[in-house]
Amino acid sequence: MRVVIIGAGEVGFHVAKSLSELDYDIAVIDTDPVKCQRANEHLDVIVIEGNGSDAQVLKNANVDDADYVFCVTSSDETNLIASMQSHNLGAKKIVARLRNTDYSNNGDSIHPEKFGVDVIIHPEHEVANEIVRLVKHPYADKFYEFENGKAVLFSKKINHRSKLVNDTVEDFHRKNNDDFKSLIVAVVRDEKMTIPPASFKFEPDDNIFFFVKSKNLNPLLSSIGVSVSSSKRVMIAGASKIGRKVAEELQETMSVRLVDNSKEKAKNVANELGDSIVMNADATDVEFLKNENIGDVDSFISVTEDQQLNLLAGILAKQLRVKQSIIHVANPDYVKSMSDLGIGSIVSKNTSSVNSIVKAIRIDQKDNVIQIFSRLGMEAIELEVERNSKGARVPIANLNLPHGSLIALVNHNGHIAIPSGDYQILPNDAVLIFCINSKVKEVTNIFKSE
Repeated sequence: MRVVIIGAGEVGFHVAKSLSELDYDIAVIDTDPVKCQRANEHLDVIVIEGNGSDAQVLKNANVDDADYVFCVTSSDETNLIASMQSHNLGAKKIVARLRNTDYSNNGDSIHPEKFGVDVIIHPEHEVANEIVRLVKHPYADKFYEFENGKAVLFSKKINHRSKLVNDTVEDFHRKNNDDFKSLIVAVVRDEKMTIPPASFKFEPDDNIFFFVKSKNLNPLLSSIGVSVSSSKRVMIAGASKIGRKVAEELQETMSVRLVDNSKEKAKNVANELGDSIVMNADATDVEFLKNENIGDVDSFISVTEDQQLNLLAGILAKQLRVKQSIIHVANPDYVKSMSDLGIGSIVSKNTSSVNSIVKAIRIDQKDNVIQIFSRLGMEAIELEVERNSKGARVPIANLNLPHGSLIALVNHNGHIAIPSGDYQILPNDAVLIFCINSKVKEVTNIFKSE
């Protein structure tokens, strides 16, 4: 599989890193010698210093033989021209990151498909959707939906007061699964992810991923000592594309205040957002935050264009006792280190873009991937059980699933179940499986006809 990545910034670098672990043949192109040097030093890829929209540079990268071209520079125009050049040279499939969402509107005069673009990634939209999910579920550090919202996966970092401390996974299941079924899908400890065995014992600062049917979400939260609350009052720092998109999504059902230190930008955004209060102010001004009764705010969202300012604003809001703090950072590497500080949920448009791009290529390869957790090295895959496979009509406990994999859900003719060890999966059932990256093919083979 040959891949050409145009742009070696945070998105391009981390896409290359994710795909190189899958043994793809990768070439990375960038005009910046510093970015090229970084890619050379840290990645097993071919690095070409040059302009990715230049036809000769693309020929040198053998774009004509590329199965995929990812155009992920910081410039929409460069990405579109690079897409067109790559398409004309014969690249099979082209994915472009475009920040301007107007390019996707039918009324716009510039249509990405005319430039040969097959898939568009809108980073601000991706992370805005993630933020909206977190605001609606303020107890969670991460939140995902499956089966059209019928089941959910969420993560929660526990402290020394948690009911789960010193319990094992087996204890959790014994205490909770009489009334409803739920699973511990993964635990992150000291930046290492594991799909835990029954004997795994929880410790303070563990980040635990829970899986449960949506109808049983509140009982699960209650059983682990997490109070169920909803966000009604939201403050957004930054009238960025992300901030405006989040305000648009939340303003009809919540009280939204949007703050920006640019008077002109605040004025323009106020005309766009009819149902939000827009203020010209500094979100790192402690007196301003106190005057705005920040302690009564349910969710504080810091999404300016400056990630250092976002971190400072988020930390201040948390110290002033805001209930939930969501902080946007550009650098995906920051997500790991900042999450460990316990200052709130850390999100990144670049991480969202990387997940979307890697997911697009995996789906194209018929890998059945429906969710990528790049930070964890874990994936969610959905498989249809074939009639003569090893996985059909055998109790799950007897399937000899590889270590690092877990069957979380079975869909039988539209009826979903979180299965126990004695559950037998039937042919044509759909199964949702969480597994580490390296086990995807091994797990997939279990449910294919022999």
